[in-house]
Amino acid sequence: MLLWFELKKTLLAPVIIGFVVLSLVLNVVIIFTYDYAYQYVERESEPYNIFEGYETSGIADYYVGIHGMSGSAEKNIREKYAALQLVVDEKAANGDSLSVYFGMGTYNMHRFLFEILFFAIIAEAALLAMFVALMSIGFENIRNTEALITSSKIGWRILRTKLIASLTTGLTFFGVILAVSLCIFFARYDYSAVWNDNVSSSFNVNYYSQNPFITWHSFTVAGYLWATIGVAAGLTVVFGLFGYAVGTFFRSGYASCGVAVALCGLQFLTVMLFQVGGTIRGVLNLTPIMLWINSNTSRWFTEGGAEIIWAHYETIGLIACLVILTAASAIAARNYRRRDLL
Repeated sequence: MLLWFELKKTLLAPVIIGFVVLSLVLNVVIIFTYDYAYQYVERESEPYNIFEGYETSGIADYYVGIHGMSGSAEKNIREKYAALQLVVDEKAANGDSLSVYFGMGTYNMHRFLFEILFFAIIAEAALLAMFVALMSIGFENIRNTEALITSSKIGWRILRTKLIASLTTGLTFFGVILAVSLCIFFARYDYSAVWNDNVSSSFNVNYYSQNPFITWHSFTVAGYLWATIGVAAGLTVVFGLFGYAVGTFFRSGYASCGVAVALCGLQFLTVMLFQVGGTIRGVLNLTPIMLWINSNTSRWFTEGGAEIIWAHYETIGLIACLVILTAASAIAARNYRRRDLL
């Protein structure tokens, strides 16, 4: 019964429902405004084995040069691309790049779905999960009923219920935003012919760097979509835990919102202080905000460019964030239970 009441607070809150509606409106605008000249080009030109003889050391040389790397930063980048060479050789042997995908329209369509649309969906779900948790924790404090609730039979046990309710609400609305947005997207763009194509098609080449799309594992379009959804759902939980930890630690609901926003901004700004390719910057790229930001450049599951120094960094970062924020939530809840009621 207690869980149901907590769910009603978050699931039916007008401000939360309004945010979801506005998110869906924004996504519809994105889908119908950004015109990437969608077309499926079957044989405008033939796919070829782009990975045959491809040397990843050239990518390393490029990044080392433009960022002026030296010392440990250069070592990190060269070691990563040396490891990636084994993956490229395997892709060449397997013929991963021989898929047509969307032909000459591949790069734009891949970027449209996995960078632009998913970037918006993840941002919406993450913000929603964080503020749902903050709202749930600060609900009684804002209405001056916190002392009454915590001194009742329910007591501090309400914290556990609030955590479950806020994470459930966050994931529920993530599912709603994702499902509606993708249904509209796939209703406009037909992906039925490309689900089994490899995302590392020879047509999926960055217009600017001319680098192919290199993933650490071989992904079909469908597989890459499900993997992206999985990490996005994980990030929704991460931001929910983040909001819960901050909201539980600080008594004032307004103060906790301010602190949460400030910490999000700090994650982004701190990264800029350290050298590209350096270990510290690599660690900071595992923070929740940077995991989200890097989704906008299709770095998930890929070599990641100069910013990323470890393979599978999105998985490492997601697991690390879940563990750290779960521990932080437990510590904040323990501190909450020990403080004075007034």
